[in-house]
Amino acid sequence: MANGDSTRTLNEETIVRIRDAWLIGRTAFGEIERLSAAQEIRAMRGKQITGQRRVIHPTGTSDVVSRFADALRALDSALAHAALK
Repeated sequence: MANGDSTRTLNEETIVRIRDAWLIGRTAFGEIERLSAAQEIRAMRGKQITGQRRVIHPTGTSDVVSRFADALRALDSALAHAALK
């Protein structure tokens, strides 16, 4: 909910749900990284993975981890702010 100074407040239940979704996303990202690394190792050994079996990174960017960290930092800040009220 936005207020006059364009800040947002989140209730504790919303923050918990967002953190749960964040953890699911981070876990999924870790699994994609693991599969991508395994794919690279297979390629180095001359065993290419082709077609639909090939892992395709969903973001195509290298800043995903820092974006996850920024999101978690924002949630922690919102949670701390909520605790002060």
